[in-house]
Amino acid sequence: MIAIAQLPSAGRVLAGAAGGVAVAALLAFRLAGHGGFATDPVGVLALAAGATGAAVAATRLAGVGNRRAGTLATWLCAALLANLVLAALAVWMVTAGHPAAALAVAAWNSAWIPPLALMQLTASAAIRTGARAPWTHPVLAAASGTVTLANALLTTASEPFTGLPTIAPEDWRTALEPVGAFATLLGVLALLLVPVTLWRAALGSEGSARARIGVAAAGASAAPLTVCFCLLLAVARDPGAVEPSLGSVAFLVALAGASMFSTACALIAARGGVEGRQVAIVVRGTGLAGAALVVIGIGTVIAAPGLRLGASSVAFLVAAVTVVVGGGAWAGTGRLARALAPQHAQDPQDPQALNDKGRAAPAGGATVTGLTPREAEVLAVLAEGASNAGIAAQLVVSERTVDAHLRAIFVKLGLTPGAETNRRVRAARIWLDHAAGNRGPQGLSKAD
Repeated sequence: MIAIAQLPSAGRVLAGAAGGVAVAALLAFRLAGHGGFATDPVGVLALAAGATGAAVAATRLAGVGNRRAGTLATWLCAALLANLVLAALAVWMVTAGHPAAALAVAAWNSAWIPPLALMQLTASAAIRTGARAPWTHPVLAAASGTVTLANALLTTASEPFTGLPTIAPEDWRTALEPVGAFATLLGVLALLLVPVTLWRAALGSEGSARARIGVAAAGASAAPLTVCFCLLLAVARDPGAVEPSLGSVAFLVALAGASMFSTACALIAARGGVEGRQVAIVVRGTGLAGAALVVIGIGTVIAAPGLRLGASSVAFLVAAVTVVVGGGAWAGTGRLARALAPQHAQDPQDPQALNDKGRAAPAGGATVTGLTPREAEVLAVLAEGASNAGIAAQLVVSERTVDAHLRAIFVKLGLTPGAETNRRVRAARIWLDHAAGNRGPQGLSKAD
């Protein structure tokens, strides 16, 4: 299939027009008295803003040379627009009493799942090089597709059905309940694959590699946080007694916000040369969002009518939870941000010093004599401070392959066995010295 960003200008205009028509239709339905969260202006405009942000990110990612991430951001934009289009179609069919209304509602009810996978894939692709995708990408795509299909086929609105249902559990019934539960578990576990592998690669690396991979990992973490928020909405419904429609609108806003956060992280990671300030904003944003979910969940239970606590007691307990959880998150994310920040990126004498594009590769495509092109790529990423896992993540190869390349590199560079860290640092120094020798006095390569 062809991504929207690769379509002729007429196709892009048509895709944008479809989203615009869907937004206008949903707002018109709202003005006509059709309630429910599907037509709520806040949720509708939030999804439209998320789609716009993804479209802008797709253009900029393609502009910095990362076409794969740009294409995935385009699909994210399309998925958010599809949510709006399916919502408008479902409202219209239900209102008109169309025989296919149940199918439209089922399709709309599953449209929130693909964006979660696409925002992870976009953030992850931002640090990759080459045309290959890591094994986590097809696994995540297959699992998300399976969950979307299962949700559309097994979950239906209860009868009698008037208007679009909310998140209230009693408004839905699921056929083959064990199959539905298994599909849900599969989807949740699949959403943990990419963040876990990226955080592992980031925390094992050093310098700019750690910062870039860490930012991508934070962007991929937005999807499971959104799922956690969805689960908290169930807690807010019972025992929290929160209005279901309000919670559903909040979920749509969270979905749109998560997509914008993920694409922003993808842009930062793809551009290279990540600054400490950017790392701090991204990491603290992710950590505080998680802390907010914890506070909301605990606060909802504390305020539940069934506990019969007084207003003063509820306020005191919620404030105490906020201070403890929020303070811990602030301190913890601060330490993580400092650990991920590229401490050596500005020191030209350090083995992890980078050029202005954020990658320690010599300009003009020159390589160290005797190394194969692939070995040169491995050495370039090593010079950024990447661990074996970090190199594997960026070059989309296995860690065993990275280890084999490094052994060959050390032999060809004449680095005798000893402390592994020393050989890595010395190899990085050789690479960077070679890079410096291929650059002119203004930082341009001699090939230029």
